[in-house]
Amino acid sequence: MATILVVEDEDALRETLSRFLVHEGHQVIAAASGLEALDIGFDASPDVLIADWMLKDQVHGLHVSEAFRGLHPKINTILITGFPSRDLLEESDRCGVSMLLEKPFPLDDLLAAVNEALVCESQDRTFEEPVAALAIGTGGRLEFVSDQAGKILGLDEASTESMDLGDLFEGDVLERLTRSEEEWIRFEAKANDADGYLIRSRRRPGGVGWISVLCALEEERVQRDPRVRTLLDARSSSSVRSLDGHGPIVVVERDGVVRRLIVSQVERLGAICYPSDDLESALQLVAEEPRARTILVDFVLAGRDMDDWVSRIHQVRPEMAIVGTGVVGAESDIRARGIAGVLRKPWRIDDLVEAIVGRR
Repeated sequence: MATILVVEDEDALRETLSRFLVHEGHQVIAAASGLEALDIGFDASPDVLIADWMLKDQVHGLHVSEAFRGLHPKINTILITGFPSRDLLEESDRCGVSMLLEKPFPLDDLLAAVNEALVCESQDRTFEEPVAALAIGTGGRLEFVSDQAGKILGLDEASTESMDLGDLFEGDVLERLTRSEEEWIRFEAKANDADGYLIRSRRRPGGVGWISVLCALEEERVQRDPRVRTLLDARSSSSVRSLDGHGPIVVVERDGVVRRLIVSQVERLGAICYPSDDLESALQLVAEEPRARTILVDFVLAGRDMDDWVSRIHQVRPEMAIVGTGVVGAESDIRARGIAGVLRKPWRIDDLVEAIVGRR
């Protein structure tokens, strides 16, 4: 029997997958969103993660996979999607996804994927260290210590079974934990030779404790790690410019490097980004994702068909804001086509935000 975490926002499909896997003898933890998966599966040490790519919050399936692989490097991920684009295949491979299943799929295919995931060793991405994370109860008791956190603190699994945070660090640890919900707070260790650590936390639902991430003093790389930001549900605080709350953004771009750059910058600023290198798959994404409000379209990729592309996008979603990207002509002519803004290459982060939200 394996512990399987199923993350799917379609209630009927989530229920179907969960019932089927339970019937096959597995223990199933089911979540309706990426954030819920992080909360209920954080300290469950699942053997397999089954996640939909498109989820109805700011954390999609690949985010969930990366976060859980940071906690449990040996976990295998099965990603399910109705849009198996080349970009998604490449990104899934980069994120260590074991298998991608295209919707709709027979349940037998899911079972085969689970069985394969259970016998295959996870692909170790040695260039990324695991995340040092803790689950802490309301009174400060340690409820979960990731392998990396245990290694940093010099703890083994047995030693954490009845340990409180106060056993490890000096001072009023609960007061510091509360402050660490807003910023990285220094904690001085009691037992080892380290000068101290930085901890950043977020409250678990219902205020029943904290999820915390630990790092060495001034280890900025960890603080900027996207997996840490996902675990802490941290929106961008590095800039006044933010896309937090904007809704998913669809990107149609011919250059794979530029696509990946836009995705990384958009998601760092707090929004989900769905990339594509052709109009047809982009239109499917727009139709499937009602929260999407903006689409970035590469003028070079569209070429002479740009007017037709604009018309087809507005047929699917009349209120969709279209931003043209590339080296383009007069903006008055562009806006006359029904295009809301222009992102000229090369662009800066502020240019990207301004083109999407229209702020100056």
